[in-house]
Amino acid sequence: MTLLLDQGVQFSAALDPHRRLAYERALVDALALYKDELPTIAVLGWQATTLLDVFSEKVSKITIIEDEPLLVASIKSALEEKQLGEKVRILESDPRTATLDEKVDIILLTHSSTWFIEGPSAAVLDNARKNLLKAEGQMIPRRFVHLFELACCPTSVNGLEMRVPRYIRPGEPVPLLSESKHWSTIDFGSNATIKHDVEDTIIVKSLLTGTLTGLRLSTLVEISKDNIYLASHAGYHKVFVPLEHDINVEAGKLVEIFVKYSFSAGLTQTLFKGRIVGKENDQGWSLHDHSTTQAFRAKIRAFVDGIKEQGRLSDLDKVVSYTIDPHGDVSRLTAMFWTIDEEFRKPVRDLIASFRADISQVGPTPSDDTIYDLMLETYNAYRAN
Repeated sequence: MTLLLDQGVQFSAALDPHRRLAYERALVDALALYKDELPTIAVLGWQATTLLDVFSEKVSKITIIEDEPLLVASIKSALEEKQLGEKVRILESDPRTATLDEKVDIILLTHSSTWFIEGPSAAVLDNARKNLLKAEGQMIPRRFVHLFELACCPTSVNGLEMRVPRYIRPGEPVPLLSESKHWSTIDFGSNATIKHDVEDTIIVKSLLTGTLTGLRLSTLVEISKDNIYLASHAGYHKVFVPLEHDINVEAGKLVEIFVKYSFSAGLTQTLFKGRIVGKENDQGWSLHDHSTTQAFRAKIRAFVDGIKEQGRLSDLDKVVSYTIDPHGDVSRLTAMFWTIDEEFRKPVRDLIASFRADISQVGPTPSDDTIYDLMLETYNAYRAN
């Protein structure tokens, strides 16, 4: 019988020793918090069991969750060989839907997807946070930070379309038309609801003039605090996702990318569209007078009412005063997010994201400056009354 754990350790280390070392450090950090009594841990999938030698003596109980019969049999054989059977329980269940009668202190999953929407890893971690982990427990990994760059890469060969997501091959020239941008973060240690169906619009400034054909994507996986590695494509190549149509971009001009996807649906089922952010439109509607914009203004007024009830209008005045001229190479909207308190950051971000998604259905999505101007205009009119 193949001893999966022994070969798994060698296989994992040979493939990516840096990734294994990052997880080892994360486990050391997590276990160090439990000094009075040993914690319990749930291990999701066979790959995570390759780290048993790191933590088996430092926990009171281990639950391994795996639903593939052949892997379960191999794990059982390895556990007998290592004489770990007394403290280990194997739960033959799908990690995406598994539940535990008694939740655990630590969850461990060795993330292996090429990007966060490909494969079931995100669904596994989401279920673990909701149904397997104690309220104050620790998730390994903690969160995913998603990055993208505007890029130019061939999308056809001899007239044959190549508009499919793919790895950028080592050595393949991929001109980048923008700086790397943080797009979104999934925090599995938070109680906030994680959207499984996402429609989003990304606004980014092109730094170079050229033909924009797609996005170069990468994901930073934060294993533990200050312990980050690039997702399993290991950094020397990234995922390239073509846009539906090429667009010509100009240096210094804003570009919007519309993204639509579902967790675990795969990159081939993901929609990416791009277009230039224009000041005018030819669809016969006015942004300032549109019903969606009026609803946005009403939400801004309600938000200001909430701040007024807290007796913090003076704090809001200071934020507005600072962000009108942020004195730096950032948009006023970005300066606002840097300035406002943490408790207001997410509600305001959600409000703006909702407005962008709604308005994109009828015309060009407004730029950061346009949105800031709408918010400032609404605020000034409200404060004048």
